Amino acid sequence: MPTFAAIDIGSNSCRLKIARVAAHHLKTLHEDREVTRLGASVFECGLISPQAMDATLQALKRFQRAVQSRGVDQIRVVATSAMRDARNGAVFQERVKTETGWDMEIISGLEEARLIHLGVMGSGEGQAELEFEPDAASRVLLIDLGGGSCEITLSERKRIQETVSVPLGAVRLTEEFLPSDPAPAEGLARMKQLIARELSKAQDRIQPGKVSQVIGTSGTAAALSDAFAAAAEEETAKEVKLPEKLKKKVAGKSIGRAIQALMVSQAPVTVATAGLVPAQEVRRLADELVPMSLA
Repeated sequence: MPTFAAIDIGSNSCRLKIARVAAHHLKTLHEDREVTRLGASVFECGLISPQAMDATLQALKRFQRAVQSRGVDQIRVVATSAMRDARNGAVFQERVKTETGWDMEIISGLEEARLIHLGVMGSGEGQAELEFEPDAASRVLLIDLGGGSCEITLSERKRIQETVSVPLGAVRLTEEFLPSDPAPAEGLARMKQLIARELSKAQDRIQPGKVSQVIGTSGTAAALSDAFAAAAEEETAKEVKLPEKLKKKVAGKSIGRAIQALMVSQAPVTVATAGLVPAQEVRRLADELVPMSLA
């Protein structure tokens, strides 16, 4: 049974996943993640800082020990938005090769979107992380919000119809528009204007029309889902009453999931890797977060 490793060097974090093929499915053996914010200095001045290089290499060396200890047969190391933009990207590529022996591949936004689509739509263990499997006949919109870019893909019958990569990553936008904490009103206003322009152009190109599902991937989507679930738990503590038919539907699930099911039954849905969240709840969470400090 062959064993594979995938390493994603993102603008905010580096991730490792090691999996073995068993009965035509992937069985995860090991996962690791380190926040290195490789893109922070890139989006500020166009260069990867020495500190970010060192932090990323330290994480990659830890990943390498895990790869070696598990007898990996094949490995793919990819880098995304920050490396696409960095003027000293070739220098860092050479350091990775020298210190780990790995060939780091800088992939395009379109290749990034293709891999995301493959991961969500493909069969295997990873599919179980979604709340429900995408319908083979449905039109689905995939939104992956990374540190440096956002990939938006329209999929129909599990085939990509159109995809676009826009420069709307969380780290990139923070560096450009939100220099202080809490977020300044003027910076937020300019950031929203940029987002609106970029999404308008993306919509003109993709023309999503009616979609049956929206699937959000990445740490940001998962964090929003977790925040919603936590709020749902608090509401339940205040003796929220569920309809009897819903109680039967969610028997055996956590209370947070039950509340999610109730909310989803009444609203459009954003689907994140961690659970189901109504679209209006994402907007409400954003409004609540705006005036808060990082702490």
